[in-house]
Amino acid sequence: MILELKVKNFRSIKDWQSFSMLAENKVKEHDNTIFENAGQNILGTAIIYGRNASGKSNILKAFRAIQFMVTESAEFKIDKEIPPFQPYKLDESCLKLPTEIYIDFIAKDNIRYVYEIGFTATKITYENLKFYPKSQPATLIERKYGEPIKYGEYLTGRKKDIEEKLYENQLFLSKVSTDKLEGLTSAYLFFSEGIYVSTFHDTKYDNLLIQTFTNKMAKNDIPFFKENINNLMRVADTGIDCIDIKEINTDTLPEEMSDEKKQELVEKYKHKIRTIHKKFDGEKEDGIVEFKLTEESTGTIKLLAMGGLILEALADGQVLVVDELDKSLHPKLTRALINIFHSKKTNPNSAQLIFATHDVSLLDNELFRRDQVWFAEKEYEGYSHYYAISDIPGVRPNAPFEKLYMSGSFGANPVINEIELNFQF
Repeated sequence: MILELKVKNFRSIKDWQSFSMLAENKVKEHDNTIFENAGQNILGTAIIYGRNASGKSNILKAFRAIQFMVTESAEFKIDKEIPPFQPYKLDESCLKLPTEIYIDFIAKDNIRYVYEIGFTATKITYENLKFYPKSQPATLIERKYGEPIKYGEYLTGRKKDIEEKLYENQLFLSKVSTDKLEGLTSAYLFFSEGIYVSTFHDTKYDNLLIQTFTNKMAKNDIPFFKENINNLMRVADTGIDCIDIKEINTDTLPEEMSDEKKQELVEKYKHKIRTIHKKFDGEKEDGIVEFKLTEESTGTIKLLAMGGLILEALADGQVLVVDELDKSLHPKLTRALINIFHSKKTNPNSAQLIFATHDVSLLDNELFRRDQVWFAEKEYEGYSHYYAISDIPGVRPNAPFEKLYMSGSFGANPVINEIELNFQF
């Protein structure tokens, strides 16, 4: 579970900005949206609003940046530049400074960790990992560029073996993917399996997600996954009675293709989803008809992709970070998906949902607490900052959130002078 993310010098974020999933004591409404773990009261969901280009997506991409660094940097070659290094470009001095990311989280072992990194285009400037074996934090690793790595007393094992193989553009924690070090395994697995970040919006990405979940359903990797997807499709009023998994004939692959490549493609694409609809003769039900996925609407395809992500997150207690969760979905359906995360019955493993949106119909005090609704605001100089409704003085729990936001009372709203839209043709 995410407790807090802090970011500096990343894309539109110039100075330190904080995004918190910790429930504020002064906010008393909707206790059902709070989960308790490791002595912390943690929010199950958070929603982010803001005008276009305000930085909504960038705070979400910061989650992806630190996840990428942990899961991928172990494979960086000695001369490879660090892809997530995207400093704030509107101030010349920032180009020479590192990107810095701090994340406070609870891993699958129900232990709290604090991990912070700094990196430039070519090297890790610092990397620190602490955890809370009791009420006070204890150091696991402490690393600063140009200095020997320091290890805490709780970290045992062959640490020097990893250190000797570590390039300056690689994270120590990333090396745990291939070099076992017991004290760091849970922290590593949080990034590799405990968080999923989706910031893409095209149909190709949705189809790739659906293919992944299709393969999992065919192998029955996630208990009740197919049954739950079917339930979602029916409840969402898509007209789909159920989905079926078909094995596709793969004998038509080119002869010149290697057996290894053929096997890889067969394993990846041999199963396809078919949607099953009821067929009618007039008003009388008369059997079923099978559709290919390409025959379904964009909204249905989006729901299948997003539904798969949500069900996997709920099953594993993951953190799901999504840009534009509501894209191509009806607002009532989006609201229903959010409420799944708010119920301990449908979310028994304390999964979290963090997403950005433009759908103001979700700005509802019956759906969210004041500390769950966040805004991204871009200043005149071009940098972003973030704040929640609970940071704004005088906003009551029963205030009309949508009305106040649209009137400009919360900020983070575009200023559009329609008179100046004087086009010439």
